[in-house]
Amino acid sequence: MGVVDGFKSASIFGKISFILLFIASFCIVIAFTCTGWAESNENFGGGSQIHWGLWRRCTEDEVNTAPCSPLDGWANDWWAFTQAASCFGFFGILVSFFLVILYLFVGSCKGNGEVATGAAILCLLTGVIQLVGCIVFGVEFDDVYYDRGTGASYWEFWLSYAFGLAIVAALLEIVAGVLLILECKKGGGTSASG
Repeated sequence: MGVVDGFKSASIFGKISFILLFIASFCIVIAFTCTGWAESNENFGGGSQIHWGLWRRCTEDEVNTAPCSPLDGWANDWWAFTQAASCFGFFGILVSFFLVILYLFVGSCKGNGEVATGAAILCLLTGVIQLVGCIVFGVEFDDVYYDRGTGASYWEFWLSYAFGLAIVAALLEIVAGVLLILECKKGGGTSASG
């Protein structure tokens, strides 16, 4: 049985979970690696826009020999929590997607309720952790980096695309987890032992 046949024979909950986790995987990889969680326009005095990611902060300054500075290991509790929560979310989405692939396409795991249950629990657990990390980042970034200044020396800070993609990934993962639970409840999966 090929991939297309495996997808066609899967239940609607399995198909939707696969699609949601595929999209969530795409979103979380971008969010995890890019410097687009937040931005600021510190443009006074000839400065350039700054982009904040989980792991580094970069400027658009083309003449700077070191336009990025690392943020891993930064002694900031809320930032470290966001990094840790995003690590759980990142790996949780990828492992859940792998388990759903096993559940839908691999003969020895196809329709195995234990695989689907494991994927569902992982989706829900790591999706909630990722979402809490995003909430902490959004609240704390807004508290610490607030718009200030007057005239030509005005700083603006805002959340950006990678932050939004991380939230989308977490929500899609949670929905996929709920659908996988429904898949198991309706009898879509069987136990490996019977």
